[in-house]
Amino acid sequence: MSLTHEFFLLSGNFDLNDRYEWYRANRYTWIEKSVVSDEIIQYIMDFLNWLPSYNPETKESHKGLNYYGVTVINKPGAEKLIRILVKWLKLIEEAPDTFSIRGENVWKEEKNEDGYWAQTRNWLKRETMQSELEALINLAVKASDNNQLIVHFGI
Repeated sequence: MSLTHEFFLLSGNFDLNDRYEWYRANRYTWIEKSVVSDEIIQYIMDFLNWLPSYNPETKESHKGLNYYGVTVINKPGAEKLIRILVKWLKLIEEAPDTFSIRGENVWKEEKNEDGYWAQTRNWLKRETMQSELEALINLAVKASDNNQLIVHFGI
């Protein structure tokens, strides 16, 4: 099973102090959520770093997603997320049915104890990437229209 990032649509007055208890109780049953594979998030992370957001751990506004933690995205962040992802959807329309994207750099060792860095490639189905991005766009539209929050739980 691959790693995923989960995005939940929550009320604007959601108590962030209860975020982990809420997550444990609602993770698998919450209807208004979107799940995006880690491969996609990593690939577009440079662009997601433009999102205005809030880090509940540090209690500070910042930009982007907390890869390993929780991020809160309010209306301005949701609106920017929509604009960014709509452009990615347009780009992905040009992809073949199955395509590869850049993955992590990994250290590969050889039998003689020498090694080298190699770039991995992740294979995706265009339809899968489109579906994941569309679901997140829909969540962001609801957040923006109803002044709700998107709460992201990283890997």
